[in-house]
Amino acid sequence: MNKSAGVKIAVLFSLIGVLFSGYLTFAKLVLGTCPLTEPCAYFLGQPTCMFGFVFFIILFIASVLLMFKKYNEIKLIKVLTYISLIAIIFSFYFSYVDLFLTACPGGCKFSMLLPTCVYGLVFYIIVFAASYKMKK
Repeated sequence: MNKSAGVKIAVLFSLIGVLFSGYLTFAKLVLGTCPLTEPCAYFLGQPTCMFGFVFFIILFIASVLLMFKKYNEIKLIKVLTYISLIAIIFSFYFSYVDLFLTACPGGCKFSMLLPTCVYGLVFYIIVFAASYKMKK
């Protein structure tokens, strides 16, 4: 994979992440409910989707700057790599909690078959893989 393809993948999946987590964050913070009618995990008193939104915004901004060569390329690739790695760890933990540790009466029902943290995790892994390939 060349750098150009990696940057496009990072832009695409970070944008999808911004839209997805932004929608979840807006619904939870403004409307007061999870739009997908599933349990909502919290971290430091805030919904985890809000942290995901912040991670994705950082990844999106860094990947767009990288695409248009507006800043030091090496530093932006490092930002993509390290922020996506931190986000993977964060999202993996809450995915694990949602899948294996949350006890819902009658079993948890997920509107999209899996908890939303799992989808965020997949997007983070894709951005991480793209940024890691760009480093080589």
